[in-house]
Amino acid sequence: MPGQSNKGQSTLSGILLMLGAFAVFATLDSTAKWLGHYISIGEVAFGRYLFGTLFAVIAGWWLAGRGFWRTHHPGLQFLRGVFMLGATFFNFLAVRHLQLAVTSAILFAAPLIVCALSPFVLGEHVGWRRWAAVIAGFLGVLVIMRPGSSAFHPAMLLSVAAAFTLAFYQVLTRKVGGRDNPFASVFWATVVGGVLGLPLLATGTEVPQNAGVWAGLAWMGFSGTFGHVLLTEAHRRADASLLAPFAYSQMIWMVIIGWLWFSDVPDMPTVIGALIVAAAGLFVFHREQKVAKDAAAIIPEEGV
Repeated sequence: MPGQSNKGQSTLSGILLMLGAFAVFATLDSTAKWLGHYISIGEVAFGRYLFGTLFAVIAGWWLAGRGFWRTHHPGLQFLRGVFMLGATFFNFLAVRHLQLAVTSAILFAAPLIVCALSPFVLGEHVGWRRWAAVIAGFLGVLVIMRPGSSAFHPAMLLSVAAAFTLAFYQVLTRKVGGRDNPFASVFWATVVGGVLGLPLLATGTEVPQNAGVWAGLAWMGFSGTFGHVLLTEAHRRADASLLAPFAYSQMIWMVIIGWLWFSDVPDMPTVIGALIVAAAGLFVFHREQKVAKDAAAIIPEEGV
């Protein structure tokens, strides 16, 4: 049947776009790790937002029109930019010292933190199943970090800080998503990050002379914007409930890139902990979808 065939093709393309988005995001973090050997992390973070703003303007203007930047929530968009800059800075500091697989696994605890915050910030009810998943996910993070052992590195606390600031960013994204278009949200997050990141330039000693460094900074700005464009298009073509598991493909990309580029291979506790975090995150998402469907089912239709 033509209708079912078109829907199947749309779903497949959505999945491929989702995989592409998180592959691109993985290259962003790995490029930041590489750049950390040549310039300060403050310069890396600022460069990511400087070039990110340029590409966000181009993408927004091209795909959404001249008014793409308009927002109904200027205050919340500003706070989103603050938290996004914080998450970026903490994460870039962490990847300088840790394997990419470790930082990505800890960072994927952010949705669990959002779930834990939602009753207090969003006024949402969280049942015991989701609380159990949140606790299990945090235990997975502890398996990765192994505090008190020789495997523990203080930079892991930076990844935890990145996960918390990213969680606050995601909470605010939920608040603005109902009225602001995705390109406005990407634009304001990058602009605020770029403006507030200006003082980070003071952490550098001189303007980079290496063309490869400038190319890396430009790639981070492009990949941040391009990844969000792919993400937006993926959700336009397929349901979020179907796409959610593919977000965790970024961990696989991080392992592959870490091995090929930096000769880093995660140990077994890191793999086990990452699987626990991923399973907990997917369960939380599944329960959120089920609760939303159950709530919609009990609302009577018009005219009934």
